[in-house]
Amino acid sequence: MKQKIPVVLILFAVFLMWTENSFAQNRSVRDMSPSERIFVGGFFGLQIGTFTAISLHLHGGYLITDRLSAGLGGNYQYTRDAFFGESLSSHVYGSNVFVRFDVVSNFFLHGEYERIQVRTYRSVQNPGERTTITEDNYFLGVGYGLQASDRVRLNLLLLYNFNDNSRVYFDNPFFRVGVDVFLF
Repeated sequence: MKQKIPVVLILFAVFLMWTENSFAQNRSVRDMSPSERIFVGGFFGLQIGTFTAISLHLHGGYLITDRLSAGLGGNYQYTRDAFFGESLSSHVYGSNVFVRFDVVSNFFLHGEYERIQVRTYRSVQNPGERTTITEDNYFLGVGYGLQASDRVRLNLLLLYNFNDNSRVYFDNPFFRVGVDVFLF
């Protein structure tokens, strides 16, 4: 995995340079009504096979200034792993709060606190056994926003989880791709 990171980062940098001037939104927050500052969005993940993962993360946010935004979100993830003959499934759900600060051009810093519940079920060994844990995660990273239109922005994030004991996030850093849609 660590050998793939430099290649992915180089491809990411080339992609950012290629799209740098593709779209631009230069409208000041001062010129927007309070309702025009509201955005919603999220991301969806899907992997099907011996290891199945389905995730949905939704959020809503508000542009506080031209460079600062904040918001709240909720998430749900279902996973099932049948690799070793035993079916182990889990449901992860929770909420988060985030803040973004635009640094330069379309680059931004992203900070996030997430509290999740993890419910795990076993089907072969100890059938019906269920465990539930609560996990707090602290993410910090950088992102790049691609302005697709006046109302839609694609976000590419590279995040680091400062919870070294996480049972949900195994790799650091990790990528997240999402979208923001301005309602008005």
